[in-house]
Amino acid sequence: MIYPKKLKLSREVYYIIISTIKTKVEEMLTKIQSLDENVNKRDKELIEYFEYIDDSMILLEIVSPDGLPQTPDHSFVVLDCALNSDGSLGLEGNDRCYFAYKSAMKYPNSLIFITGGAIDNNNKTTPEGEQMKAYFVNVKGLDGNRIITETKAKETIKNAKFTIEKLIEQNIKVITIITSDYHLRRGSILFKGEAMIKTEGLGITHVQVLENAAYSTGKSTEGKSMEGYALAAVLNVKISLSTANIKMKIELFLVFLITIIVLISWKFIRITRNKFPK
Repeated sequence: MIYPKKLKLSREVYYIIISTIKTKVEEMLTKIQSLDENVNKRDKELIEYFEYIDDSMILLEIVSPDGLPQTPDHSFVVLDCALNSDGSLGLEGNDRCYFAYKSAMKYPNSLIFITGGAIDNNNKTTPEGEQMKAYFVNVKGLDGNRIITETKAKETIKNAKFTIEKLIEQNIKVITIITSDYHLRRGSILFKGEAMIKTEGLGITHVQVLENAAYSTGKSTEGKSMEGYALAAVLNVKISLSTANIKMKIELFLVFLITIIVLISWKFIRITRNKFPK
């Protein structure tokens, strides 16, 4: 929602908004856990992982840390970012790629998986994944054989779904996710969930989400509700995002309306007092 520029919401109003969102996510988690008294091991692990990324996960706003596997079964997964209006790689996408390039140089045995299938109206032939690969090969001179692209996904859950399939094909056991800071928590729960789902039916050890490298935009999260919907998606719990968004917008509008009324009332009282002093 866009507020008038001259209106500054109080700290109390912000607290109400944030508390409302947090409460909704907590209610959703309670419903998820009560759907079946015998929640299976996978779902319990996913819920615990969600709690970890929400409470304890540290975003590493650096090149990938020391101590990652120096073996070919480790890979970096770079998530796509919206292109410029002319279809070229934008600043944020460029910086995600730079983090990935520096990480790849630090771990020369690791493959790089790039996922992104969205295009721009002014460049309908080259999806995000191919634009990012071009950065590695043409700008940084990285060996193209180290790079595997996935160019069908146009949303994060599909990034996870299609990339996990390719990781399994390449016998990758451990991944480090590289994306922007605000995107990392939601991306992590989706990749964790898809990895467990895909490998469970195959009877193999699932791909582990080990570490992260986050390009810093100054925004640490997309919001608890978005992270909660990601958890619901991998647990196959049907929640209407559009309906929830409408409800949330109504709540925000009511908070906004009450704030306007309070401000107008306060201003009216001041004007009245000035005109009719005691």
